[in-house]
Amino acid sequence: MRAFGKDYPQLGYDGMMTYFDTIDRSRLRDLGEDIVNGPLRDMGIDGDAWRLGTMFTRGASAIVPPKGGSTGTVRGLMQWLTALESGLVVDAPSSLEIKRLMYMTDRRIRYAHAPVLDSAGVYFKSGSLYGCKPGTSCGKYRGNRMNYMNSVAIVEQPDGARYLVALMSNVLGRNSAYDHQVLATRIDRVVRRTAAEDPGEGIGTGE
Repeated sequence: MRAFGKDYPQLGYDGMMTYFDTIDRSRLRDLGEDIVNGPLRDMGIDGDAWRLGTMFTRGASAIVPPKGGSTGTVRGLMQWLTALESGLVVDAPSSLEIKRLMYMTDRRIRYAHAPVLDSAGVYFKSGSLYGCKPGTSCGKYRGNRMNYMNSVAIVEQPDGARYLVALMSNVLGRNSAYDHQVLATRIDRVVRRTAAEDPGEGIGTGE
């Protein structure tokens, strides 16, 4: 869409492949990086806080060359959540639609599964990545080399407490879903107690 503009709706498969086969690779690399990371920079999220330098799949990376490596931090995620709540992820309607999509789930898992959140509106997304040491065995979500579980959540309690959470963990050797539930319970307790002590604090953030 960036390359073809108004002609994009009429673009066919052959035209698409011709574009990828003939465009200068360095230009394609820079274009891909700007398309993905440019909007983050517009929101004030710098490359040290959050950047994607490599496509998610090997097939895509073979077409669009990587640039700059990838990184993510709780600070970057929290900045993005704050921008979303402020209607600054593209614009207010787009931000609202993204928030709606974060609410849609068949069931609540991990952080959002905490019983203390049962009556709350939870706009939530979680992801995991695990790996095993060579010569050892480890189960799904129980990596002993790495066992990342990352979550973001916007919580809106019926009593008016509203807060944002960005969480990254690396609990080795066991499924850390329960750890996230425990953290959700404790964070909610702290935030709501603080809000009760100072009613002027309607929105909180936690990393």
